[in-house]
Amino acid sequence: MTEILRFRSGIVLKRILLITGLLGSGFGVFYVARFIAALAAFGSIVGSSNISEDRSTNGRGDQVSASTEASGRWQDPDKTVIRLRPDHHWSWITLVETESFGVREKLNWINDDALDITLGFGCLTHTTPPVETVGSIRISYHLSDGDKALAKGCPD
Repeated sequence: MTEILRFRSGIVLKRILLITGLLGSGFGVFYVARFIAALAAFGSIVGSSNISEDRSTNGRGDQVSASTEASGRWQDPDKTVIRLRPDHHWSWITLVETESFGVREKLNWINDDALDITLGFGCLTHTTPPVETVGSIRISYHLSDGDKALAKGCPD
């Protein structure tokens, strides 16, 4: 009888230690995850000061995003990337990438299957060939160059 009692108390003690260890590990993981999330939030606030973004969504849920990253040096052009994420898709499709000194973009959904993108540049230095169709979505582009208000830093 004493041996059975010792055996059961040993099992109970092992279970208590196991549960305590799991709870302690869970709390540790929780606090480490909170610390990492706080660092990521702080990094996104501090690190993205040279990035401007614009987004637009149509009635179906398709999203278009324009992101312009300033180099921080007036001699270097800004990089603008315009991406499209069709509704119910995880990945973004790059529509066009540009490098320019100054940019003004306008993203306008005409309807669920027609997107109009207007880009005005101070001076355009590089652009990739634009994508004009993604699934049923037709994309039209209006590009203009030489906007004096945006032309700061343009090479002569």
